[in-house]
Amino acid sequence: MVRVVKVDRDEHLLAAIDGLYREVWNQSIIERLKKHINYDGFRGYLMKSNDEGIIGFSYGYISRSGQYYHNILANELGPIAYEKWLEDCFEFVELAVHPNHRNQGYGTILIHELLKEVTNKTTVLTTQVDNRSARSLYQRLGWVVVKEPFIPSKNDSPYVIMGKAL
Repeated sequence: MVRVVKVDRDEHLLAAIDGLYREVWNQSIIERLKKHINYDGFRGYLMKSNDEGIIGFSYGYISRSGQYYHNILANELGPIAYEKWLEDCFEFVELAVHPNHRNQGYGTILIHELLKEVTNKTTVLTTQVDNRSARSLYQRLGWVVVKEPFIPSKNDSPYVIMGKAL
């Protein structure tokens, strides 16, 4: 049986999320997650299996001036796109589903759960330009390309900024 569970500050839960993230992306998310959990409007959900533990998660928060990624996006978008996409925005920060559980609708469920009570006017996310499966999922759910390519820092690969009116 699989169920959706709200993310809270439980250290064991955060460590389990970090374990899944390491499996999916081969890096840790724990420090970033512990920082983000304190941001205004933080929301997070995970998909939990009775047999296999956490098989996916998503989280985000209200995007505010002064936050690291908000400022990067603001500089990239310029004033007109800023007003449309970032002025009243929920930043969709992460979605990860274990490779053994992809293409079963879990990502869609996690996205819907995360956004269903968000009261902001828009939501934005970034994903790698070449991540075709993620881009296809987001586009199927009504997200549009806001800007492509987007290079967050000099060592990053190209990303795409996507947005959705809520």
